[in-house]
Amino acid sequence: MLLHQVASAGRYLRWRFRGAQLAALLIALVSPAGVRPGYACVGSGCMQIWSTEDGGGALTVQWDFTQKAQTFESFCTPDKSSCLYSNIDPGFMAPTEAVPDSGYYRLLDGATVSVAVVAADPGLSMNVNGQKLYQPGDTALLGTMPTIHVHPSWQIVVPGDQLGDFRISYQLKSSSPSYTDSAVFTLAVTNVQPTPDASTPTPTVTPQPTSCDGDCSSDGTVTVNEVVVCVSMALGTSDACHACDANGDGTVMINEVIGAVDAALNGCPALPTVTLAQIQDTIFTPLCATLGCHSGPSPTGNLSLEDGQSYAQLVNATPLVPLAAQAGQLRVDPGHPENSFLLVKVSGTPPAGEGSPMPLTGDALTPGQVDMIRDWILEGANP
Repeated sequence: MLLHQVASAGRYLRWRFRGAQLAALLIALVSPAGVRPGYACVGSGCMQIWSTEDGGGALTVQWDFTQKAQTFESFCTPDKSSCLYSNIDPGFMAPTEAVPDSGYYRLLDGATVSVAVVAADPGLSMNVNGQKLYQPGDTALLGTMPTIHVHPSWQIVVPGDQLGDFRISYQLKSSSPSYTDSAVFTLAVTNVQPTPDASTPTPTVTPQPTSCDGDCSSDGTVTVNEVVVCVSMALGTSDACHACDANGDGTVMINEVIGAVDAALNGCPALPTVTLAQIQDTIFTPLCATLGCHSGPSPTGNLSLEDGQSYAQLVNATPLVPLAAQAGQLRVDPGHPENSFLLVKVSGTPPAGEGSPMPLTGDALTPGQVDMIRDWILEGANP
């Protein structure tokens, strides 16, 4: 019965792709569908850098300064006499596409932007590309248009029992004669952990046994309804199933729809076993174990993902994030992706109180990379 339904669906699809429907599909496929606007930002917040006039004027920042930059405990001395609280959000970014009638204007290419500290509470610093800014006059380069996008490390170093909000005031400056200094902006940085909302349960990650074109439900089979979803994505009327986008480029092509139909007719192929070495070479080493992140003598979050250390640091290890630890999660729980905090961190924005998504800088992991980690965990997280 299922084969008959899928075969009928195949004939239906071939008929639908004729004439005007085929033309509409081709238009959708050659259009820049899924392209993210230039003002997209990685992380939980982005301080967007603009000017007040077209082609010049004062630098300015678009961000809700009633928000607080949330930090999390990275490590403490054994006697708690000193603790480091740190996070790499919010970031700075100069958008490349202006929003019409917004009152904010795109910076000219070639313009450089720096950040200078005006005032900071004791113990609070902002680190930009390895430069520690903590007293008036400390300055660091954010970048040059059109590629300004940097995530500073907002850090608080205080005794372990000292909790509260700390403030830092800064100003943006440019070497370009077209721009004048911005107003002074004041950001509150807090090391008080957010109270979890008991009414909102922590989402779990659904195990995904195989990766298969069109397998939206991740159950190892492709149904007629899932094929229809892939067709809708190709036509640009849906964005509901990353499994339809086999190569992860943000656009569903006709060959990917055909791949989903083939999987429905012939079943999903079995994936080869995923090894830690593959994940290390393609994800951990190039994207995570980088300078200032999960490497070196003091890795972020006390988690080293360097080759030779990542297994012991992840598998059966309790996360330092209190909410995740209280929920009984492990960084990696072999055989149980739904209880592995690593997947929560790389699968999108984590729930409130569980830190920032990973990686903190650069692009998010592709669905295929997330699936690779999920499959490795599901298969037992072998070394």
